[in-house]
Amino acid sequence: MTREQRDKTLFNRIASKYARKDSSVSSALARKNKLISVLKPVLAVRPNLGTIVDIGCGVGGPAKYLVGYYERYIGIDYSEELIEAAKIFNLGNPKAEFIAASIKSKDLSQNVADVVLSDGALHHMTELDVVMESLARIAKPGAFVVVIEPQNANPLIRGMRWLRGFLDSTYSREQIFFSQGDLRNLFSVAGITDLSFDYQGFFSTPFAEVVMAPQALAIPFSRLASSMDRWLQINLPAVMKKFSFNIVAIGRFPK
Repeated sequence: MTREQRDKTLFNRIASKYARKDSSVSSALARKNKLISVLKPVLAVRPNLGTIVDIGCGVGGPAKYLVGYYERYIGIDYSEELIEAAKIFNLGNPKAEFIAASIKSKDLSQNVADVVLSDGALHHMTELDVVMESLARIAKPGAFVVVIEPQNANPLIRGMRWLRGFLDSTYSREQIFFSQGDLRNLFSVAGITDLSFDYQGFFSTPFAEVVMAPQALAIPFSRLASSMDRWLQINLPAVMKKFSFNIVAIGRFPK
């Protein structure tokens, strides 16, 4: 069994627990804040994101968080259980649809995405060159690609993730973490241009990834952490940004 297959088995097993990240208010606040903050450069160019294809969509949280910003949302995940949870989570949203499939499948529709979104999905995947070729097929000419990934520049955070792998049975110990150079090289496979990089998540990421109790305390602290992160993302000197949890890469597919 490959690493990708083991992760798929894990996500099928923990789907209901994983879905709580988007249904619990404290974590949903932080996850929505992250997404809106990251997408600001794209929204400045096109306020309507058109068709979003979200790879590794989980329960399709972005379909809720970005209501009003898109015409169509297509969530793709290899976990059948997560896709079923996504359909329930987004019940009543006629603009959202969900597909249980590997992103590497050649059966997926081509030239449909105005924005390809990947939030914490690439580090679970193998054969990343094949993944990027698949994304290029899905994207329309000139489409945006937005990737949010755990980054490896902060040794303290690397240590925290390593420890969590031993303490949390719902956390894969086989994940990989990217540097800016790693993502730049990966994007070159798909001919992606106009690349820009940023860093996100200093205080709010723990709230986004872990459902904390009691919610009466977690909710205001999540709001505060999200506000602090928004300020830091704009004002923190570039040399300090690599102490964040996440790296963000934005580019465009060839026209």
